[in-house]
Amino acid sequence: MAPSYLNTYTTIGNREGLTDVVADLFADDTPLMAMVKKVKAIATKHEWQVDNLASASGTGIVEGANIGYSKTTVRVRRMNYCHIRLRNWDVTFTQMAVTVAGIKDDIAREVMKALKSLGTDYEKIFCNTGTTAVGNTTTARTAMGILKAIKTNTGYGSEGADPQSPGQLGEDVVNARLQDVWDAGGDPRVLLCGGYQKRVISKKFSAKTGFTFNIEASTRQAIANINKYEGAFGTVDIVPDRHAQRRRIAILTPEQIKIAVLRDIQQFKGAPTASTLKGWCEAEMTLQFGNEKAHAEQYLLSYSGSIA
Repeated sequence: MAPSYLNTYTTIGNREGLTDVVADLFADDTPLMAMVKKVKAIATKHEWQVDNLASASGTGIVEGANIGYSKTTVRVRRMNYCHIRLRNWDVTFTQMAVTVAGIKDDIAREVMKALKSLGTDYEKIFCNTGTTAVGNTTTARTAMGILKAIKTNTGYGSEGADPQSPGQLGEDVVNARLQDVWDAGGDPRVLLCGGYQKRVISKKFSAKTGFTFNIEASTRQAIANINKYEGAFGTVDIVPDRHAQRRRIAILTPEQIKIAVLRDIQQFKGAPTASTLKGWCEAEMTLQFGNEKAHAEQYLLSYSGSIA
């Protein structure tokens, strides 16, 4: 027997319970791009010069000796091609006319999301992308990321282990890479890593940094985090980046790195080919990584499992 009272199961006039809130979850931070300066690119092939001092020598010179002139080290050109990225949107006129919960303007929101997405695209490119390429009319130009640019100061896993077997990150290998950069004349100030490697550093690197992890009685606050690490060759900021490769860390000298911009991020309106409003955001830029000897990387690292 059906109930005689009015209830929500049978009443058809109740309004939907849609709140006027949109729960945004935007992983739109770009640590690498935020820490470096922008410079102007004037061509699709962006070039710069690097130079190094000759190795130090203590050889004595005979008094009155004739000078034998030798060839000095010469500057070397480095390059990276500009990388084009775009993000588009397409909203119907009808969608623009209806009442929408949680937002005021669908177009404005699509533009906002496109701009944020473009920023994270370039963060991923500059962290990870492989070999730079000139491209052609059917193949896109590509930029080289910082990890691919580092050739000299590199190491495997936990050092000493089989290069084919991943190893867990440790202080010894971080200090070895810091020394590599220091020996080359660099001044590293940032360790860029993914989430798991940040956990490893916060848990394993406590013994020699003077940190004590406990619960502060007055605030009931547990502290188990390291944002700076003072190694044998200087202090580096520990910067987690969602777009860093899980198996690798990069140790960087930020002053050497620039974002070279040929076309900064711009918004464009698409042609009216349908009953919609179209548009896109587009940019063209590349990474100027400076002298690659000013940076280092450790790769083939473990990126899951317990931290010991």
